[in-house]
Amino acid sequence: METAAAVSPSRAKNQAIQYLRPTLSRNELKSVLESLVMEEVSFGQGVLNFEKAFARTFDFGHAAAVDSYTSAFHLTLLSCEIKKDDEIILPVSSPLALLDAIHYTGARAVPIDLGKDSFHADEKAITEAISEKTKIIFLPYTFGSYKEYRTLYETLDGMGLRKPKERFIRVIEDISHLIGHEFAGNQAGSNADIAICGLNEDHLMTIGKGAVVLTDSHNLFATIKDLRVQGGNRPYRMRFDYAITDYQAAMGMEQLGNLAAIIERRRRIGVLYKEAIEKSRLKTYFTNAEADVCASFPVIAETDIEHTQRYFASLHIETRRIFPNGPLHQIMGLNTLDFPNAERLYQRSLLLPLYPMLNKPSVEKITAAIRGFY
Repeated sequence: METAAAVSPSRAKNQAIQYLRPTLSRNELKSVLESLVMEEVSFGQGVLNFEKAFARTFDFGHAAAVDSYTSAFHLTLLSCEIKKDDEIILPVSSPLALLDAIHYTGARAVPIDLGKDSFHADEKAITEAISEKTKIIFLPYTFGSYKEYRTLYETLDGMGLRKPKERFIRVIEDISHLIGHEFAGNQAGSNADIAICGLNEDHLMTIGKGAVVLTDSHNLFATIKDLRVQGGNRPYRMRFDYAITDYQAAMGMEQLGNLAAIIERRRRIGVLYKEAIEKSRLKTYFTNAEADVCASFPVIAETDIEHTQRYFASLHIETRRIFPNGPLHQIMGLNTLDFPNAERLYQRSLLLPLYPMLNKPSVEKITAAIRGFY
């Protein structure tokens, strides 16, 4: 078997740059092993400590760690008492996990298009989609692209839709790709009723698979906390086996400590990509170098996407389609003509490798490829 030292320079040069590598260090492995040695293989004090640290770090009142992204959305909808035929407004860039959770509850997804030349839903489209059945508005920070939603919250307040004793619409923000980044004194998710941070391999933090639900509401948290673990000395109701384990929490604690460095490295690489794009035929919709984290990096071409795929593949740079399962309007079988901005983005865009484990030669190779795109 060949070792790394036995690989010739010419072969190493031609090896493909992987699209994704999770940011894990020896410390994560050490923490997991220590937890396993202590036989901490179930839900216990380690998880509770992780949740307290998570809530304290990001200035939320409560945090509940669960075993999957889908579990987080499911428990969130249940805590908001979502029922059959209730409506949830969401951009078509939203994760498939949310659509699945909506179907679990019997609610109805109301997808809206993205804004023109944007990774985010247009605020006017959001407010126009509100009906008497609307119970939740979902706001993701897709690809780690920041958007200031203050005006949307003000609009909802002005419409009388954020007063608990009247007709109340809750807002859920997905901060999986922006967690830990503060801009202008404000952290993403701080204005939402519930914020969700995924912990999958393609999120800023990872424990392999999982998520954390964050809220300042004691009532919402109490419901989520009660539903995520089955059994116990409690009156019976249907609950779920959604808790993470102590050894996953041990990995999460290490990730918390490394998050600032992870974000800084991603942002520095993102700046280099954006500088390269300014001298190329490609473009991106990242607009604010101070606010964008660049959890992923979409490049948008005016040519057929197959040409862009072949170009980067010829240079041994692995890419992926944005929205790996397709945008939600396609998954739901809706007319693509009703979602022109998201459809165009999907048909013209690829994601380039961007993660902290990328070394300098790989970053230089990718920036050169961006500038050389024809």
